[in-house]
Formats: sequence, C-alpha cells, structure tokens
Amino acid sequence: MSNLKKSPALAGKRVVITRPEGQAAALRNALEAAGASVLELPLLSIEFAALAETKRDVLEEIGQYAWIVFTSPNGVEGFFRQFFETFRDIRSLGMARIACVGAGTAKGIEALRLQVDLVPEKAEGENLARALLAENNVENEKILVVTGNKNRDTLVTILTDEGRAIVDTLPVYETRENDVSGLDATAEFRRAGADAIVFASPSAVEAFVAQAGTLKLSKTARQPKTVAIGATTASMMRECGIPLSAQAAEPTPAALAAAVCAALK
Repeated sequence: MSNLKKSPALAGKRVVITRPEGQAAALRNALEAAGASVLELPLLSIEFAALAETKRDVLEEIGQYAWIVFTSPNGVEGFFRQFFETFRDIRSLGMARIACVGAGTAKGIEALRLQVDLVPEKAEGENLARALLAENNVENEKILVVTGNKNRDTLVTILTDEGRAIVDTLPVYETRENDVSGLDATAEFRRAGADAIVFASPSAVEAFVAQAGTLKLSKTARQPKTVAIGATTASMMRECGIPLSAQAAEPTPAALAAAVCAALK
C-alpha cells in the first residue's frame, strides 16, 4: 500500500476573494484548508448606519411586528447594534417570529440564543418571501424587513402585493465600493493573476467592473475562473459580461470552496 498522501484539492492554486475587509476569514479558512493560497481584494466596505430618529421610532414599536425578516449577516449585526442602543433586554423583541434568508444569516440570530422560525431552501429574497407566504397568512400583519442600501425590492414587493402585509423596512448598513488601487494585493493580482476569483454578492461584481482599469491583468498573468455565491450574484455576472465558471450550491464558505474546486477541475 502506498504511503503517499493525496494532495489537497486546491494545492498550488491561488484564489482571490472579494469580501469586505474583516469579513473574509471564514472563506479564507475554507480555501486554505483545501490547499489554496488566498489573495484578498476587498472591493466593498460595510458601514453600519447610525440610529436616526425615524429608525428609533421603528424599534420602539418592535413589539407590534408579527415577523422580523433578516436578509444578510450584516443586517443581523447592524440591527442588534441599533436594538441595544434602544433596549437593554433581548425580551424587548416581543413575540415576533424571525425569518432569515439563509443559513449564514440564521447563524447570527442563533448566536444570540434566539430561534429562527423560517429559512428557505434556497438563500434568496424571493424564495424567502414565497416560503413565508406558503406557510402563513400575513394579510394586514406588520412585518419588519431589515435591509442594507443595496437590497433589492423583490422580497418586500411580494410580501406587500401578494401577501397583503404591512411591511416596514429598516436600513441598518451601507455597502460601498472600496478603492483598491493602492493595495499591494491589487498590484500582485495585476502582475500574476489567479486561478479563481470568488464573488460573494452582486455589489462585489459591480465594484469589480467599475475598477476594471485598476485590476487589468498583465499579458503574462493567469486569467482566473469565476465563482458566484448564488443565483443573484451569477445573474449580475452575466449582466456585466463576466463568464461564470461555477456557482456555489449554498451561500456558505464550504460550498464556495467546493465550487472553486469544481471550477478548477
């Protein structure tokens, strides 16, 4: 029997990740565990919003909502930052049920020892809205959707138009394009390229296209395969003319690493 160990799936491969600074650790760890070297290009930055008076009014009526819907882990963090500026006790959430767009978002809720009542099979806003309506009559019920500035309107539209719910939105963070022109990682990417690049949101795709001149590869650089975290990001890639090499089965670091492996077979 041979004593040779099988090399990790991504041994010798370089993978670029485009998540905001400080939010790439889990994906980096999953890729490095598979043997990849990782280059971070933080094309986006996240800024959590201050608690304005209008938002305070929403929070002070939090007990009136039948559902609180979270569309991202950033939404969970931003919401509870603002929540605890207003309240000292988690029980002030009242009896609202909680829905999350995916497992990553639900994980943030569960870390607070709160139960998540609904997570759709596919982590997309439309699927969340339809799953909620399939199991619940929300006509004339108040629903709070926690958002960022880049969230699409599909979820709210379905709940309002099809479910006849009374929907309030609470923006708790802003996603902004981050200028990467001065980063050492950008210079290295231009010089050598990579085997794969991972996009974890439509906003990252847009930021990549907006900074295409800054990120233009040298003639000898490797042209990376492209991986999307989900269908919405993949759709944005196609819209921007970026070929799609692979799409993660679910929006988790492990699934993204598996998609990178599939793209580089």
